[in-house]
Amino acid sequence: MALDLADIHECTRNPSKLRILLMLKKNGPMTAKQMLAEGIDVSQTTLYRLLNGMQEDGILSVVSETKVRALTEKTYDASDDLKNFDVDILRDNDVREYCKLFSGFALDLVREFELYADRPDADITRDDCGFASITVFTTREELHDITERIYHILEPYISRTSPGQEAHTFSVVVTPPRGDSAGVDEEWSRKGNLMRVVR
Repeated sequence: MALDLADIHECTRNPSKLRILLMLKKNGPMTAKQMLAEGIDVSQTTLYRLLNGMQEDGILSVVSETKVRALTEKTYDASDDLKNFDVDILRDNDVREYCKLFSGFALDLVREFELYADRPDADITRDDCGFASITVFTTREELHDITERIYHILEPYISRTSPGQEAHTFSVVVTPPRGDSAGVDEEWSRKGNLMRVVR
C-alpha cells in the first residue's frame, strides 16, 4: 500500500511509535514480547494497539507468525515501503516531494507550539522549550559526523527512565547549502558568530 505522509509524520512525533521503529532498526524483526522485554515504556495492551495501527497504516509488516498455545505471535519489521520511502525520493532526486516532506515536518512543529499556546498552565521559562539557529561551515563528511553524534547523544533519552521526565520534541534541521558562500561569510561576520536562540 502507498504510505501516507501524515502517518510517517505521526510516527516521528509519537514517542512510542518512534521507539518501536528505533528498536526494529537496531535489532531487526521483533515480537511484541521482545519489545516489552527491551523496555518499551507502554503497557502490553497499548503496544498491541500501536503495532496493529502501524501495520494497518503500512508502516510495519508482519514477517512471520508463530503459534504459541492458542495464540499467534507475530514478528514485526518496518515495511518495505517505509524502508524505501526516502530512498525512492533520493534515488529520483525528487526535490519537490522532499520539500513536501519538510513542509509536513515543519507544520507538525508549528502545531505543537500552537497547542502549547492554548494551555492555561504554559510557562515558557519553566517548561524549557525554545528554538535555535546557527550557521556552520562543514564538508559533507563533517556534517555527517555532526548528525551522527547528535543521534548518539539523544538515543539514551528516547525512552522514559524516571518518573520526573517529560516528553519534548527535539528536532534537527539541516538546510541545503547556500549558493553564495562568500555572501554567507560576510553576513556571518556581521552577526558576530552569535547563535540565535529563543528560550
